[in-house]
Amino acid sequence: MNQDPFSDSYNSISAFLGGFQNIESNHFSGCLIETTFSVRNYCDSFFELLNIPFSDALNNAVPSRQAEFLAGRACAHFALSKLGMPVEEIPVGKNRCPVWPKGVRASITHASNRAICAASTTSEGLGIDYETIISDKTAEEIKHNIVSNSEVRLLSESGFPLEQWLTIAFSVKESFFKALYPKVGKYFDFLDVEITSVSPQQQKLELRILQDLSPRVLSGSTYTAIFQPHQGGILSVVEY
Repeated sequence: MNQDPFSDSYNSISAFLGGFQNIESNHFSGCLIETTFSVRNYCDSFFELLNIPFSDALNNAVPSRQAEFLAGRACAHFALSKLGMPVEEIPVGKNRCPVWPKGVRASITHASNRAICAASTTSEGLGIDYETIISDKTAEEIKHNIVSNSEVRLLSESGFPLEQWLTIAFSVKESFFKALYPKVGKYFDFLDVEITSVSPQQQKLELRILQDLSPRVLSGSTYTAIFQPHQGGILSVVEY
C-alpha cells in the first residue's frame, strides 16, 4: 500500500492546531470563530501547508509569535468562509494591522494558546480582544494606566471584583482601539476614552471619547462594547 507522503505533515498540523469552533454571542451580528494552538508543535512549514504566506514581519519573530500569527490567520480564513467570502491572502498592513478583503470588517486576538477572529460584512468598524484574568497584584499596579478615578468608582460598583472589572476594562479598551484605529490612523491612549456606564446583566459597556482623535473621530462620540466570560477569561467586542 502506498503511503500518503503528506499524511505525517497533516497529522503534525492537527497536533499544532485545534479544530475551529463557533462562539455564541447574543449581541454580535457577525461570526466569532476560535481555535487553540500548541507552540511546542509549531513548524514553519505549516504556513505553506495551510496556504498562508509567511509574512516578512515574522522573519525575526520568536516561534511563539509565528505560531499565534499562523493560528490567527487560519482562524480568520475559516471565519471568512463562514461568511461566504472568498478566502484570500490577509496581508500585514501599516503598524502590523491585517488588511481585510473588500466588504469585510474583522479582527483577530490571541492569548496564551487561543486565537479568536470576529468577522462581519455589515460593520463599519470592528475590534475584538480576549484576556485572561489579571492577577490581584498586577491589577493594583496597572489600573491607573487603564482607567481614570471616575472609572474606578463606576466599575467598583459593578459587583465584579477588582481583577475581573479591570480585565473587562482592559479588554474593552483594546477592542475599542482595534475598531477605531483604521479611522484614527495613529496610536492613542486608553485614557483617551472613558467607560461611562456598565450593565453586568446585559454584559455591555458604554464608552465616550474624551478628545478629538482625528477629524473623523471627535470628542464626545459614544460607542457600545459587549463582553462575556470565556474559557476562564474575558472576551470583548466593539462594533459600529
